[in-house]
Amino acid sequence: MITADGIRQSIGKVIPTHWAGFDVIDIPAAPGFKVGRAEGAAIVLLTPADTAPEPPTQLQRISLQPSARLQVRHPNGIIEEGWWGLVQLNLGEVEYLDTFVSVIANVVNVVGQDPEPGRVSIAMRRLVRLFDAAAPPRGSVLGLWGELLLLRQMGSTTLALDSWHSNIDDRFDFAAPGSRLEVKTTTLSERRHKFSLEQLLPVQGAVTSVVSIMTTETLAGSSLQWMIAAIQESLSGDPERQMRVHEVVSSTLGPEWYRHVKRAFDAQQAIDSMRILRASDIPRVGAVPHGVTEVRFSVECGHIDPGHPPIGLSSLID
Repeated sequence: MITADGIRQSIGKVIPTHWAGFDVIDIPAAPGFKVGRAEGAAIVLLTPADTAPEPPTQLQRISLQPSARLQVRHPNGIIEEGWWGLVQLNLGEVEYLDTFVSVIANVVNVVGQDPEPGRVSIAMRRLVRLFDAAAPPRGSVLGLWGELLLLRQMGSTTLALDSWHSNIDDRFDFAAPGSRLEVKTTTLSERRHKFSLEQLLPVQGAVTSVVSIMTTETLAGSSLQWMIAAIQESLSGDPERQMRVHEVVSSTLGPEWYRHVKRAFDAQQAIDSMRILRASDIPRVGAVPHGVTEVRFSVECGHIDPGHPPIGLSSLID
């Protein structure tokens, strides 16, 4: 498995120039792959060329070509021409390097060293989803941080990750057969959370639990970036699920998700405050008028007794 640290070290050995081609270096543990710099601050990843390529894609931050004839220069000055797949990340700000490096490592591992036709294009299509400006944010930094913390507390198991924003039931943060789990995180001094009515209504054939978390935003805390890296490390050897972590982060925070990953919250406070509640114990509004399609409200949950033993997905929480 190629790691972000290995990619970062390789990139660090390439000195950017104003040469019109690409200055690159071979990734030692991944034959056929190269990383380097294009003119300016752009970082490039060269993959094996796709023998059944899809068309190139150009976004604001990233350009992708599953198969292209390129001219590259190695550290010893030798210039080489050949066919590769090309990922070009236009950073603009060096502070985002670590985030992009972890994405590059994912791509290398997902493509593999002997990719079948179309495999490079599939990996690049997944990259497009990470930076597609057409996909608006659908969640908050704080809410996502709470979900990542819970994944850590669930041991980042494959069951936990596969249930995270599952197609089984998109009303909840985690959904598996017979179990639903919703994470509510607040920085308020009261255990007050916002719900949609659908999240508290009974789900036929499933038990719904709510994990209530209280924390504080602090520079000394655990950042989203640290959480993402820790979860991906626990999934070492499973590049598909590692990539999915980035995909959920991107779909939650939007195409500029990488701008938010340095935000940090107090993990120990959050763990100490964590309560597992049954959705059936949380007060909710009653019947709603005909024609009302969405109801949202706040509930003060500090008085609710978390006396039930964990069940379903909540039993994975350490």
